[in-house]
Amino acid sequence: MGLLPPEDEDITVVQRCKEIISEWLNDMRLELKPSKTRLTHTLNSYGEEKPGFDFLGLNIRQYKIGKYHTGKNTQGKPIGFKTIITPSQKSVKVHYDQIAKVIDSHKAADQKALIKHLNPIIRGGRNYYASVVSKEAYSKLDYLMYQKL
Repeated sequence: MGLLPPEDEDITVVQRCKEIISEWLNDMRLELKPSKTRLTHTLNSYGEEKPGFDFLGLNIRQYKIGKYHTGKNTQGKPIGFKTIITPSQKSVKVHYDQIAKVIDSHKAADQKALIKHLNPIIRGGRNYYASVVSKEAYSKLDYLMYQKL
């Protein structure tokens, strides 16, 4: 029996964990739904899978970083990557669609009424994504909203 390359070994470990979780859930008469369960790596791409995953409107992914900007483990040792959480493309599109719908429905309304309806939507999105890296998403939304007006 030969040794597997590290990336294949990682996948094997993850597959085994999935089996253990499935068995544990099976004892409670629950199961992992294959259409909703996706095993992915957050740093490296395997096959056609992109690294990272979307969860609750956020994209969680790791990026390789140089030694001076790297994250550190609990002992303070550099780990060579940083975890970056950003708004997912799908959630940004949904947020923009909400804004666009309000703008379209208030074409003939005065500016004050439009702002009154837009503010809660913009504030809600801002509050939800405030704790993640969202500058690019906000810049894109700002540009699209300006074009829509």
